[in-house]
Amino acid sequence: MARVARAGRLRPGKSEEYEVAHANVWPEVLQMIKDAGVRNYSIYRFEDRLFGYYECDDAEAAKAYQAAAEATTRWNAAMAPLFH
Repeated sequence: MARVARAGRLRPGKSEEYEVAHANVWPEVLQMIKDAGVRNYSIYRFEDRLFGYYECDDAEAAKAYQAAAEATTRWNAAMAPLFH
C-alpha cells in the first residue's frame, strides 16, 4: 500500500469558497478518484494551510490516472484561483 500526501495554501479570503467547493465535489471527480484506486482520501485545513492524504496500491498509477482524467483538468482549473 502506498501513502500519498500533499500540502497547499489558500489565497487570502478564499477559505469560504474552498469550503463550499469541497462540500460539493463534482460526482465525476469523486468517481475518478475511486477509479484511480484511491482510498481513505482526507484533506485537513488549518487556517489557510491544507494537507491532503490518501492511500492506494500503486501511487504512480493513481497519479497518472488522475492526471489523464478530464474531470481532474476541469476541477483543477476551477480550484486554481483559490490557491497560491
